[in-house]
Amino acid sequence: MRLSDTQEMQLVCECCGQPHYPNKSWEGRLGATIFGAEKFSLCPLCTQQVPDDVFLDEAYRRRCHREVARLQGLYDSKSKTDKQKVDSMTEPTYEELKAQLAALKAKEQRPGGITFKVSDKGGVSVYGLGRFPVTLYYEQWVRLLDKSQDLREFIEENKGKLKLKE
Repeated sequence: MRLSDTQEMQLVCECCGQPHYPNKSWEGRLGATIFGAEKFSLCPLCTQQVPDDVFLDEAYRRRCHREVARLQGLYDSKSKTDKQKVDSMTEPTYEELKAQLAALKAKEQRPGGITFKVSDKGGVSVYGLGRFPVTLYYEQWVRLLDKSQDLREFIEENKGKLKLKE
């Protein structure tokens, strides 16, 4: 017998014995257990409400304690590594900040400010004309440069209609 793609296998919870579909992460299970209305009322494995006969069983409570402790350990180890990452990050010194600022100012004050780059797809990109680069392929640049004199004449003829930066 083969399961179709839309069917899920139903499992029986090791802790409370109820059938469930295991689709929650350990963070979701820990949250459901911690934020449950009453301690042990939600099973930490399947996060379902526990039947009354299982709820009163002492063995179930021991299994819950073990599972909650395991989930809490996972949570604590994750938060420790996050804290270590934050602690290992150091703030830049005053000199480093001054150097970064100087580099940014130098980049802004480049003469002409127009740069060229070959794009990943093989076009030539011109940076510095506006917010976005102008990218054309080789044949397009050649055709445009062949018409450069016509373009200059057209711009001069229509200067009154064009928006100019002051």
